[in-house]
Amino acid sequence: MKSLYLFLFVLLIASSGMAQQRFVPGLKLGLSTTQVHGDTYTGFHKFGVVGGATLTTNFNKTWTAQFEIIYIQKGSKQVYNSGTVDTGFFYYLGLNYLEVPLFVQYHYKKIIFEVGPSFGYLINESEYYNEQDLTGIHPFKKTEIGVSGGISYMLLKKLGVNVRYSNSILSIRDFVANSTYAQNDGQRNNVITFSLTYQFRKDEP
Repeated sequence: MKSLYLFLFVLLIASSGMAQQRFVPGLKLGLSTTQVHGDTYTGFHKFGVVGGATLTTNFNKTWTAQFEIIYIQKGSKQVYNSGTVDTGFFYYLGLNYLEVPLFVQYHYKKIIFEVGPSFGYLINESEYYNEQDLTGIHPFKKTEIGVSGGISYMLLKKLGVNVRYSNSILSIRDFVANSTYAQNDGQRNNVITFSLTYQFRKDEP
């Protein structure tokens, strides 16, 4: 219930702050490549999808704000095979989020720079090590607070490509008890996304 209240609060702030502005709706669809900082594995080996709806409002010709509601797949994946069954292993972590980012954007010709916070709600999780199902044994937090930065290039007036990096500010899961880490600040999502974006702008006369 607290997660729902926080989600509605974010929606209220975003809508009230832009209530008097003209909204431009849009869509985005792309690929996510992710890792989890603090899980002892390295590399953005877990791939997923990202997609959803956007609302953009202009403050002037240079500055805009963009509000999004997206579905995004995060997590971690490692496969190691030394050629023998005894030393090979497989690890998979899937985290599916409903995410609400809010960006401030700066426009320079066809390039758009963006930065802003995001709020995520964990829809479901799955975790496996070899053939062992670890889902729910060490559960993840239902909410995520993050920060993102990215850059877009407009191929056409309405169509663009976007690259974005995001990172959790607060941990998504605490380390296990008696962890040997020097600072037990928990695990965090690291995400890079590549997306196509489309805005339903009216053609100027």
